[in-house]
Amino acid sequence: MIAVIAAAILAAVALKSFTHHPPQLTSKPTAADCTPEAIKQVTDALARSVLSANCAKLNDSSKTSAAMNGVH
Repeated sequence: MIAVIAAAILAAVALKSFTHHPPQLTSKPTAADCTPEAIKQVTDALARSVLSANCAKLNDSSKTSAAMNGVH
């Protein structure tokens, strides 16, 4: 009986993971999307980490292009 209950729980978890759709992630965030408040408002942990990483890349690329243009 316990094995049947455990199998039912595992089946429910598997079904939920198969039907879960990841949130749509924007490829290029804007400056408004990169504020700490905007990042904290993202509820999904994966989406929040991707947004944070994309914002870091955005900041790195803007620093690199500013350095290449002679702006410090």
